[in-house]
Amino acid sequence: MAKIKICKEESCNNSQTTAGYCRVHYLRNWKQIKKEQQEKASKRLNRYVDAIVKKYPTKYVEVIKEEINSGKFKKHDESTEEMDELYRIFSEPSYEDDIERLIKDLKIEKNF
Repeated sequence: MAKIKICKEESCNNSQTTAGYCRVHYLRNWKQIKKEQQEKASKRLNRYVDAIVKKYPTKYVEVIKEEINSGKFKKHDESTEEMDELYRIFSEPSYEDDIERLIKDLKIEKNF
């Protein structure tokens, strides 16, 4: 029997759908979730550069350039451009007000 995981948000009893949150709280916390993902990606890149520096201390700059030019980092495609656009839209000041208004207007059925 499969277990249903509950949303991470305090006092929410809905099931998790994305990143540990229910749909409503994922939208509410979207900006923070994306910020954390960017910070993790930055840390991974820093660890990678540090590993190259340790492995090739005298010529690390050339090795980094070779790795970048080899295509390993050229994974920027339309999906990342779409995510950038979504991030820009959700980062606008009215976003949080709209989400609060939507959450306030939600009606929960008694049988749920």
